[in-house]
Parts: sequence; structure tokens; C-alpha cells
Amino acid sequence: MSRLTPEVHKRFHRSPPVVRYRPDTVRNILEGIWKTTNVAIDLAFYAYFARDYELAMKILDLDRLVSESVGHFVMHNAMAFGKSKKGGYASLLSFYYGSSVDTISDSVKDIVYTLLVGRSPGISYNQVIHYADGEVVVRLPAKEDFKVLDLTDRYPVDVLAVVEGGEYKFMPKQTEVVKRGSLMYLRGFKENVLHLLDDYGVEYSLEVIGIRELEDVVKSLVNIKDCTVLMLDLAHYVLVEHTPELKEEINDLEIYIDWKHMETMDLLKSIAGSIDPDTFIGLVTLLKELEDIADASTTIGSIPSLQEEFPKDYRELFSNVFESLGERVRTVTITKQLNISELGQHLRKYGGGVLAVRSGNAWIAYPLARGTTLNPGDKAIITYQEEFSDEVDSILKQII
Repeated sequence: MSRLTPEVHKRFHRSPPVVRYRPDTVRNILEGIWKTTNVAIDLAFYAYFARDYELAMKILDLDRLVSESVGHFVMHNAMAFGKSKKGGYASLLSFYYGSSVDTISDSVKDIVYTLLVGRSPGISYNQVIHYADGEVVVRLPAKEDFKVLDLTDRYPVDVLAVVEGGEYKFMPKQTEVVKRGSLMYLRGFKENVLHLLDDYGVEYSLEVIGIRELEDVVKSLVNIKDCTVLMLDLAHYVLVEHTPELKEEINDLEIYIDWKHMETMDLLKSIAGSIDPDTFIGLVTLLKELEDIADASTTIGSIPSLQEEFPKDYRELFSNVFESLGERVRTVTITKQLNISELGQHLRKYGGGVLAVRSGNAWIAYPLARGTTLNPGDKAIITYQEEFSDEVDSILKQII
């Protein structure tokens, strides 16, 4: 049954927001866009399979927030550069970035739209978790008052949203207090999240699907979603690095997603007659929207190559987006056989980790790659804190 009432329809087709100037930095604006779109993808994926209609509606508020932030980004650039050649370059790159983010945000809306018009899946989120090895989302009621920091210090999870008295607060700050009785949406690696649920006495069951071909579709879909979120993150990192090598890795990852997309579509086609039509339509829609997000992320990752021809002042705007993070992102080529878990353990000592690996011709998002043995010629994309560059260089010389 469709939940797309005239009122809901209006929320999907609202007029562009009226953006009013407020003092802020371009760094803060872009960082907010990145974090919001990252969170929105995982929440939309969860809402669809969990049939969380209320959350699906609230995700539209994130779309509105992203639209307003993109408007602020364009406005700040226009005010900073004015009517000049430099201003023309700034406007052009603002357009490329803004249109890509708009595509990502629209794809997130289309995922929840699919649920709201009645194309609910015949697959539960508990079944999805069963076939997931990376990050998952769960709901958890708060049994007492505590600060967000109290929870995230104890468990390696992100608090994506807190619902208190029907009001949703997305991406709460670490210092904010979660009130008893509130509902939290948490994201973390599967094993960490399930450990948290066990500690809090929350019952759950991981369910199998029972149709082998459909199991393969769900496994591929989860892999594509993880790789898509990874691409969004890498695309923003590449704005900082300005290295052709990392951009090439993003392009390779996008090709891999395209290949996985077609492979999964063929699997779906082969079982179309044995699953209900709404599940079929919903899975096709999810695959299409995730591919659109990956394509838009590739465009974002291409911006630095355009900036090489533009004034240095504008390049620095993007570089400053992540200056507060103090992170480095590198692609390393393996020269001797190596278990990727060993590399991950070393990097964790320095606030880093493995983002993805390329084994042969296949890209694998970490932690799906855990336990993978890399051979000479394979690649890994790693991150670590800038202040530990010397220590990481020393480790890399020893183990790769």
C-alpha cells in the first residue's frame, strides 16, 4: 500500500530552499555536506529494508539540509571571488561539485521513495545483516541518560541520529546528552554492533533468505553499497591529495561497481519469476541509485585534475576542507605476499586503517577484505594521522 499522500508528495517536490547568508568557512560547509550525504546513504539503505517509514520521511530533511549547504557553498564562492576570471573558475567548479552532490542526494530520496510508494521488500534488514561483513545500522533505545561520547568511547560506533519525543537530531555532537527513553540509530562494523546489542540485552536474530540466487544478490548489493560509500569518502579525500594516482584508483573502483551492478542485474533477472514483484522492483531501484551515487562520486574525484589549470587560491579552498582531520591518504603497491589484516593492525596504532584493496582485478572495500592475502602488484588504499608519517613509512618499508 502506497504511503505517498499529497502531503508526502509535496515534500519530495519542494521548491529550492531560500539560502540566507551566514558567516561560515568553506571548509565547514563542505565537511558538513560530506558527512550528511555519507550518513544519509546508510540510513536510507537501512530504512528501506527495515521498513522504517518514519525514518524514511525524516531522511528528506537531510536532503533539504544538503541543498541549503550547497547553496551556501556557491554563495560563499561568489562573494569571495566576485566578477573576475578567478570567479568564473570558482563558479565552474562549484557547479561540478554542487550538481554531483545534488545527484547523490536525489538518489538517496529515490531509495526512500521506493519504500513510501509501497514497493516494500520481501527481505528484512536482519537478513541483510546476515550477509553483511562491513558496517551496519541498528536501532537502540537509551535506558539511561548519557553523553554521546560515553557510548562512542566504549564502542567503536557512530551515532547517526537520536529521536527524542518524536524529534530527530542527526549526527549529534559528542558532548550532547542522550535522554533516557530516546531512540538511537547507530552504525558500526557488524561484530562491534552485535557485541553492543548483546551488552545492552537487546534481542536480535540473523535470518537466512533460503534462496541461493537471492542470497547472492543481497551479498552483491551490500558489497556495492559499501563500495559506493567508500567512493564518496575517497572522492572527498582526493580533493585534498591532488594526486593522479588516487584519482585513478577511484576510476577503477567505479568500473568495478559498474561490473558488479551488471552481474547482480543478471542474477536478479534469472530469479525474477521466483520472487515477488515489489522485491524485484525495489532491488533494481537500489542498484540503479547506488550506481548513480558512484558515478557522481567519480565526478567529485575528478575536480582536482581540473583545478591544476586554475588559480592556486581556489585549489587551497578544497585542501582546507580536511585540514582539521590531519589525515593522509595513500595508495601503496604490494611487493611481497601480505595478509591485509597485518597491515591494518599496524595502521591502527597510528589512527589509521585500510580503506580498500585491489586484489587482482577486483576492488574490495575494507573490512570485507579482512583475511585477504595480497600478492605482488596488488594495491591498498590506506589512511593515517599526518603526525605519524615517519613511523608509517618505516612500517611500510618493512612489511610491503
